[in-house]
Amino acid sequence: VKPIDIEEVFSTPKVEHMIPELEKIDDNTWVHFTTQEKLTSEEVMSLFSDKLPQKRKDEPAWLREVLASINICFIKTQRLLSISFSQSVETERRTSVIPSVISYSDELADSMQKKLAEYAALSQSLDRTFPSRLLKTDSKHMDTSIEELKVELTELEDKRKQLIEAGFIEAEGGLDIEEITDIDDSNRNFLQLYIEDVKQKLSVFNDLTQRIDLLIKIINCRFLYKKLSVSKKNGFVFTTAENMPLSPTKLSSGEQQELVLFYELLFHVEPEALILIDEPEISLHVLWQQQFLRDLQAITQLAGFDVLIATHSPQIIHDRWDLTVELRGRDNEEILDS
Repeated sequence: VKPIDIEEVFSTPKVEHMIPELEKIDDNTWVHFTTQEKLTSEEVMSLFSDKLPQKRKDEPAWLREVLASINICFIKTQRLLSISFSQSVETERRTSVIPSVISYSDELADSMQKKLAEYAALSQSLDRTFPSRLLKTDSKHMDTSIEELKVELTELEDKRKQLIEAGFIEAEGGLDIEEITDIDDSNRNFLQLYIEDVKQKLSVFNDLTQRIDLLIKIINCRFLYKKLSVSKKNGFVFTTAENMPLSPTKLSSGEQQELVLFYELLFHVEPEALILIDEPEISLHVLWQQQFLRDLQAITQLAGFDVLIATHSPQIIHDRWDLTVELRGRDNEEILDS
């Protein structure tokens, strides 16, 4: 018997969008966060049919085409829990509900490890061919001055410090660029090829580093008496004002909401997508709400997507009323909160 497809019965916005405590884990199975029960599609329809609007039959063709052409991502009110899967040889796949801050922390550490593996593979390839490429180097770099080389080496040193801040590499003594005072033509070619190789190697980290840096900046501007850093082994690393370790699960609900929301926007959204955010003000104090649009704008500039927000909070809007659209009914009457 073919499992029931809920989306054939109810409207296109998925069931989990309408009922935040539900999440679909396969074709016919849902997890209910509140009870941590697994439900079939039939059970979901029976238990929650009153909360789901019927699918519109008169949806115009132009609207279907527009919706099909846009990558739409919905960020739910329920953000603090995630589904975790485990699989053993002897047993079927099992699911559990874990805090999102732990799930995303592990995910970030895994992403960093993959980038480090990519960096190591590229480094090995470039290092292996370095001698032969150096011997084939022509005199094109002979006009490069010592000062120009110092500028490029300084930029690489800054990049190395950025990677330390992002948790990719350990802090260590850097290159003393001022010691470079006189070089001959062979040394000049060596240094220029070295600089080009290092730039290519470090470019592997560019996108992920920018996202990590922005996440750290946003969180550390908001959270009081604690500091976020990132490590390739542990993902999120929080320390208190007394430099004591703090588990991400010990953050307040508001702090976890902020961390999870900004992580999802920075690491889960594809370019040119349309992101729908439902009630970002949940569990946030007023100051954080007022900072929200400013931080969101920095994220959209980096990640390249559009956002549509549903909010009841004038503090979220703050001084950007020029971005708002008032909801009105068919006869242009104002829609009031019940």
